[in-house]
Amino acid sequence: MNLEKSEIADVLGVTVEHYRKLEAGVTGISVDKVLTLYHKYGIDPTYLITGESSNIKDFNLDYYVANSTKEQRNDFFDRVLAYLSKLIR
Repeated sequence: MNLEKSEIADVLGVTVEHYRKLEAGVTGISVDKVLTLYHKYGIDPTYLITGESSNIKDFNLDYYVANSTKEQRNDFFDRVLAYLSKLIR
C-alpha cells in the first residue's frame, strides 16, 4: 500500500518497533487494531487472523475454529471477548 511503517504505527497507537513485531508475527494483534486497519485501510480482517485472503463476508468461523489449534482458538476467543467487553463499557 506504499505506507510508511510510522504512519500505520501511528494509526494503531503503537510504536514503530511494536508495529514491526506485529508485521513479523512476533506479537499478536488485538481485535480492535484489526478493526482499525479494516476501517482505515480496508485490510481484510480474515487475512490478519488466518493469513489467508478472502472477502470478509466469506469468513467461516466454524471452519476457522475447527481447523485451528487449541492455542489459536483460545487466543481468538480471548480477543473477541476483550473486544466485546470494550464495546459494552
